[in-house]
Amino acid sequence: MIHQPTSNLDFNDYLDWHSLNETRTELLPEHLKRAVRLAESIHLSQQRWQVYLCALATLGFEQWLKERAPELQIHSDSASIWQPATANLLAVACNIQVGAFKICVITASVLTDQHSIPHAVFDIPDFAAHFYVLMQVEESEQQVAISGFINYEQYRSYQQTVRLQIEQDWTYTLPQSWFNSDSNALLLNLRCLNPDAIQLPANIPSIETNTVTALKQKLAIIKPQLQNQYPWELLTINEGITLLSNPDLINWVYKAATPSLVQPLINVGLWLNNEIDRVAQELGWMLMPLPALSQLRSLRSLQENFDQIRASLEQQGVYIPPSARGAYCDLDSEQTSLRMYAITWEVTETPDNPEWTLLIALGSQPQVQMPNTLTLEVRDETKQLFEQSLLDTSQGILYAQVIGNWNERFWVTITADNTVFEIPPFGLELKGT
Repeated sequence: MIHQPTSNLDFNDYLDWHSLNETRTELLPEHLKRAVRLAESIHLSQQRWQVYLCALATLGFEQWLKERAPELQIHSDSASIWQPATANLLAVACNIQVGAFKICVITASVLTDQHSIPHAVFDIPDFAAHFYVLMQVEESEQQVAISGFINYEQYRSYQQTVRLQIEQDWTYTLPQSWFNSDSNALLLNLRCLNPDAIQLPANIPSIETNTVTALKQKLAIIKPQLQNQYPWELLTINEGITLLSNPDLINWVYKAATPSLVQPLINVGLWLNNEIDRVAQELGWMLMPLPALSQLRSLRSLQENFDQIRASLEQQGVYIPPSARGAYCDLDSEQTSLRMYAITWEVTETPDNPEWTLLIALGSQPQVQMPNTLTLEVRDETKQLFEQSLLDTSQGILYAQVIGNWNERFWVTITADNTVFEIPPFGLELKGT
């Protein structure tokens, strides 16, 4: 269900609303249903409401055009507003096609004569339009109306005069006076104007690879925050331009912001008592044998494989105490296979600041060739703690060791050649579930 954000406005504030003009168009029930379905795919509640209104504005504009100028062909299915990953960042409808013209539909403010509009619709070529149409939405009345329009060259002229500044939320503030309120003039332009009369911005050169790489790294660090905060609260304006100019990054941010279900916890606390939790069992984890049991023939091969890893780690200064306990899990895909070892032990036993450590090491499965390349990443709830790649797995062991308080959890991501394995979080709870 879509809920309108609460407001502190009193009755007198409503006197400032613009009454709908002669372009008033009734929304159909299917319009409302489609807008709701779209809004449900948007993650942040305030953005969800804005996307819902823009979807209604887009459908109302299409309905109005079909009624007033049925000879004009409009195609809006490819509009940015219907792409949840893009709409999650931009609550506007770019890339609507009317004949040879590109249209951008923007939801007008109904409380002031100042409109907050994402700068990307003007400054990033992929989103730029011949005409920008302001649509007033009366959601409670299920009606929309055209509030005004401006073409791209008019925007450029105004911009050169007043030098609009990009706000912290990646928007420009444009006055209503910049927009032509005559809807008949818009129809005349769409019917008679040559599209070449309005020069849209040329595609900008590709953003340098190192700039994109740096942004990817930052996004990986702030990934947990993307579920609760807007990207413009976490990134600079220049980083926002890089993001919005890169469809792959737009999709990455959308997936990162997807509210995750409560993830199962791999409880390594039980391992210290030679027990394994249900979640780990269901994921295929097996406890490492105790030294006394490892002499059994059925377990000897497993212990020998891990002893090789232990010896390699000790050569690099990593010591695993006798009190440590661990488990292993085989990771398989159609392209590659490997074995992941997770070892844990208590670092301090003082009640004031108990800590534990998690050691992750990657090895091969018996009689199976290791992947050619490996990348290991470990993060906690707020930041990346470790990332390292091994471009030649014959040259050593890839491992990571992290230390945390008892209430901390660690997420592990492994990339083997081109296959990514996301491991549920590890945590230490001495009482099993």
